Amino acid sequence: MKESAFFVDYVFGSFFSFEKNNYPILSAFAESKVDTLVVTTKPEMHCSGCETRIKSNIRFVKGTKKIETSVPNQTVTIIYDRRKSTYADYEVAFRKLGYDIEIVGK
Repeated sequence: MKESAFFVDYVFGSFFSFEKNNYPILSAFAESKVDTLVVTTKPEMHCSGCETRIKSNIRFVKGTKKIETSVPNQTVTIIYDRRKSTYADYEVAFRKLGYDIEIVGK
């Protein structure tokens, strides 16, 4: 009986526990690797065409998960995997489109 209880605890307990020290392999999945970057552009976005151009091109930066643009607020919010890309990667991508970027918030 003890052996089967140990087996169940070992198999199911390890899959459902995300404590860092107990199961180091699974704890990597519990940590967030996603970051948010909020930037403003120079020159400013002025129309939906600017938004479309940014969304259509920035999505190709490795690790980009989601892009939201706001012409009224003059912001671009990017949700990305920080293991795959950095702020510098986005600077380069925006520069290719003719924009400079500056961090607004996080």
